[in-house]
Amino acid sequence: MNVIETRGLTRYFAAKRAVRGLDLDVPQGCILGLLGENGSGKTTTINLLMGALVPNEGTARVFGVDPLQMPPATRARIGYLADEAALPGWMKLREATRLHASYFEQWDTQARRRLMKEYDLDADQPYGALSKGQKRRFMLTLIVSQRPDLLILDEPAGGLDVAVRRQFLDLLIALANEREITILLSSHILSDVERVVDHVAFIKAGGLVLQAPLEDLRARVKRLCLPASTDEATLSKRFNLLSTRRAGDALLAVVDDFEPARLNGLDARVEHLNLEELFLVFNTLGPTKEEA
Repeated sequence: MNVIETRGLTRYFAAKRAVRGLDLDVPQGCILGLLGENGSGKTTTINLLMGALVPNEGTARVFGVDPLQMPPATRARIGYLADEAALPGWMKLREATRLHASYFEQWDTQARRRLMKEYDLDADQPYGALSKGQKRRFMLTLIVSQRPDLLILDEPAGGLDVAVRRQFLDLLIALANEREITILLSSHILSDVERVVDHVAFIKAGGLVLQAPLEDLRARVKRLCLPASTDEATLSKRFNLLSTRRAGDALLAVVDDFEPARLNGLDARVEHLNLEELFLVFNTLGPTKEEA
């Protein structure tokens, strides 16, 4: 079962197509990293999923419902942290907590108290007196405390230092282990994303390049380090080549369908790719749906 589904989702801003023909599936219980360069359409996609924007073409469904027609009970199942989420500067954290809790029947007071203590947040402080990192931590506290079934996080680590980012990532892992929760995470800090996600979706120019379970991607995409004399045409008969380049006396080839048996007779060293390297490889490719 998919918690999020889009089919042909498209959104224009004047003549610019920010999201184009996007087919995205987010299975229930998965943690999906939505990855792309700045301007690739990640935030626009999230705004379409939240009903903050109207698509020009295509459809989006969250819990099987059109975001533009989502009833309050369904919307309460979603915890959403926007990139620039903020509260009025005069509002004390205690007042913001009371207001937020009033909207959610499953509000977890114990989680709120624990996170306020872990993040060293004083309930009597006004929101405007907090640092950027403290504001981010407080917004995360509110969202996690509502016990959502779906978390949508757009650059959640913005303004957080390394130690607090690690705290936050550990919190996501603990949530996923505690109960079935679906998480859509958009972030440019790929080392953070790699620690928590089990699915990835690469988008470019508003279109989907690839979506796959991360472990499957790691297993099938490898970099082969071969002698420079290796014939690329012969290599392409054994593997689907994503990229090749020569470095000194070596040919470096990234393949998308690696199987050890296909190395038979080849003098090759197999190198594993981390998420950042995988992103760079697939970012050179175009979306699966080309411009009409």
